[in-house]
Parts: sequence; C-alpha cells; structure tokens
Amino acid sequence: MTMVPSGLDEDALRPADVHDITEEGSDMTRDIFFAILKETQDNPSRPKSLPDQSEILHKTIGKASDIAQPGGFRRDHVITNMRGNSPHVPPYVQDSFLDSIQPTPGILQSAYGDFIVANLGLADDDDDLAESATPLLRRSWKRIPEKQQRGATIGKTVFTILKSFIGSGILFLPKGFENGGMLFSLAALCISAVLSTFCMLRLAKCSNMLLQNGRSNVSYGLIGEKACGKLGRIAVNISLVLSQTGFCCSYLIFVEKNIGEVILAAFGIQRTIASSSLTLIMLQILLYTPLSWVRRIEYFALTNLFADLLILFGIVYILSYTIQMLKEAKVGSVTCTNFNSTSWALLLGTAVYCFEGIGLVLPIYDAMDDDIKQKFPRILSYTMLFLVMLFSVFAGLVYAAFGENTQSVVTLNLPSAQDSIATMSVQITYSLALILTYPLMLYPVVKILECYIFPYHSRKGYWRWEKNGFRFALVCLTAAIAYYGKEELDNFVALIVGILIMIFATYQAASTWK
Repeated sequence: MTMVPSGLDEDALRPADVHDITEEGSDMTRDIFFAILKETQDNPSRPKSLPDQSEILHKTIGKASDIAQPGGFRRDHVITNMRGNSPHVPPYVQDSFLDSIQPTPGILQSAYGDFIVANLGLADDDDDLAESATPLLRRSWKRIPEKQQRGATIGKTVFTILKSFIGSGILFLPKGFENGGMLFSLAALCISAVLSTFCMLRLAKCSNMLLQNGRSNVSYGLIGEKACGKLGRIAVNISLVLSQTGFCCSYLIFVEKNIGEVILAAFGIQRTIASSSLTLIMLQILLYTPLSWVRRIEYFALTNLFADLLILFGIVYILSYTIQMLKEAKVGSVTCTNFNSTSWALLLGTAVYCFEGIGLVLPIYDAMDDDIKQKFPRILSYTMLFLVMLFSVFAGLVYAAFGENTQSVVTLNLPSAQDSIATMSVQITYSLALILTYPLMLYPVVKILECYIFPYHSRKGYWRWEKNGFRFALVCLTAAIAYYGKEELDNFVALIVGILIMIFATYQAASTWK
C-alpha cells in the first residue's frame, strides 16, 4: 500500500498521472512527486489511529515535556540514578511541585464513580463528550504511574465502608427502637446486620468469579442477568431505582422539618405561607433541579466530603446532649419497653434502612488492592460489627433518654432552636449535608431511566433539553411523594425505603446461589 503524504491528494500521486508528460507542467513537477513518495516509503510515519507506544517500550527514558517543568532536569537525573538500584521510584520523587498541589480524586469520588461505571454499567453523561476532529481514533495511551495502579489500602477500604453506611438512617433508628422496644430492636438490628453482611460477601464472591472468567466490569445487573436472565437484570434495576427514589424523598422530608423549625426559631413566627411545608418543599425543587442537571459525578466529590463532616458533627453533638440528659434524668421519669407489640413491624424496615451502603459493596471490593482482596471478608465483618455497636449505642441511648417521646427524626428531640444555637446549627448542618447528598442519590435513578427513555440521541436537536426536562420531572416526583408522606416519616422510611432495600438485597442473595 502506497503511503500518501499528509495534505496531498491520493489521486494526484498515481504513477500514470505522474509519468503523463502530456499534462501541462508534469515535466517540471515529476521529480518532486517522486522524491516525496520515496521519502514516505522509506520512513513511514505513524498513523494517528495507532497508539504511541514509546512510553511503554522505553519506560526509563524521560520526556522533554517532563524535563521542561520546574525542577524537571534535576528530577529526571534523580529518577535515572534510582532506577539503576531499584525498579520502584518513590511517588514524591516522580511528582513535581505543581502536581503535588493539584487535587486528585479521592476514595470518596472513586466509590461513587465506580458505583455508576462498574455497577450500573454507565459512564459519566455523554452530553459532555467532545466531538473529535478525527473520527474513529483511539484514546492516547499514557502510562499510568505506579502509585495510581495500586488499589485501595485496608484503611481506605474501612473508611469507605463507614462512609457508605453512616448517613441519614442513623437519625431514624431511635424512633425505630421506640416502635420495636429495646431488646427486640437490638436483636433485629443484629439479625439485619448479619443478613446484610452475608449478602455482601456473596456478591463479592460472585464478582471475583466473573472477573476470573474474563469480565472487566461486574455490575449488580450482570449478576442478576447471569442467574435469572434479562428479567433478573430488570428486577435489580427496578428495585435500585425505587430504593434510591425513597432515599431522595426521605431527604426532602428531613430538610423540610428541620429548616421549618429553624425558620420558626430564627424569626419567631408561626406557621405561615413563608414556612409552610409546601413552600419549603417547593424551594427545594428550585435548589435540586440545577444540581440534577450536573452531568459528571466527580463534581460532587468535595461537596460529598463536606457533607460527611457535617454529619459527623451532628452525630457527636446529639450523643453528647443525650448523655447529658441521661445524667440529669430522674429514675422512672422515662418509660422504655423491651418489646412493643403494636408497632414492632415498623422497626424491621428501619433496621434494613440503616445499612443503606449495600449498593457500594461491589465498587469497594473492586477498588481494593489485589494483594489484600482475600482479607475483604474479615475487613467487612469487623467493620459491620463496629457499625452495629455504633448504631445500637446511639439509638439505645437516645431511646433511653426520651422514651416514648422519641421523635421520627432525632434532631427534633434536641432543645428548641430558639433556646439553643447549637441545636439550630445541627439542624442546619445536617440539612445541608442531605441537600448535598441528594444529587448523588438521584444520579443512579437518572442514568438507569435515561437509558430506557433516551436509548439513542443525536447531537442535533433539543435532546439535551429533553433530558433536563426529564430530570426536573424526577425532582418534582420525589417532592410530590415527600409532601404526601411527610406526616408519617418513620412509617414512610420503614415501609417504602426499608422494604425496597430488602428486596434489592434479596435479589442479589438469590442471584448468587446459582
């Protein structure tokens, strides 16, 4: 095959045309064409569609662009000498000062990113994909630094598991203890933790088996499809959509209740149109709509970390206030039961809702370093044991302090926001944390449903605005459900969210038996 020089027409280089001296000017330009053809055939250039493998074949040779950076020449000299003694170069030597001060994606971002990419089979929204000037080209190959090739350590894995399970569910658990009774609630919480741990370990085992069979990404839907066919994938996606929608609705109700109390305390007014439930929920629609239009999930990394810090602050303050109440309480002033025969069933859904992080077990397992993956069962078991102890102590102390007066959301048992600035700050910070978490909970719902509603798209037309309109409709739907379910928040959490999570976990456990 004749290589054609860039910028020249292939038809103009046919030998018949070059040697045709009857054409005007061909006698003068014939030698030029022959010289270009000979040089091209002797030194063929790399086509753009083929990757540049120089970084892979010559790992020890630095690039001119690396040396041109501040301190690059000295750093290249140090790296060259180090490689002569050891194949591993410390990360602090490889990075320049500019690289060290730039933010890098952390384990929190990786967890949510993998949740979408690996477990839903969906990448970041393709709305932001830039049109390539040269079609059908592969992405440029770039050698990943060794420090980025290694997976998460044991510490990062434990931190991610804790972050995944400690959210809004812990605030509803004290009311669940009041519904079920102290001893019955403790037993039900332990059983729920054991079953959740069993399901997660089965999922990790199935993921490992599929990876050994050549699968690059293992999703919940894939496991369901392998076990039950296409109906299994559809069932898993439906339960996942409904459970995530339930989370969003509970967040809306929580924010409405707490911000309403703050407004009443801050301005000293009664329930008016400015602080009514409908108004507060409508204002949240205006807030969540632009957040739902964000196409790339990594933009939520910093806000998610900030939300976790706010949640930690709220839990610490609630525990400290509860312990103070127990010290000052008189014997017999608070009534607690060991078993509540009238509302014990409501506890079951709340106990399942507390372990809401089961949707992240696969990305957490896949993100681990290969050398420590065999320790995952032990890591998960000890972490779940710690979570059960934390949930039991938190809910047990709050229920022992307030008894039958325990509210659906524990923040409503704190001193009035009019009398305590700390209470107002906790209500505001926890509400802000859930506001920042709402788009992450809605993101899987959006991506799954858009695959069915918008299976194909063209860059021409108004399809992007159609997607925005669909996301706005989803936000309005969650707001409508929250408005009609706000009076029975604990029942809503137990019967809707908890049951759906249980169905989701049951699908996964049933799938793993095959």
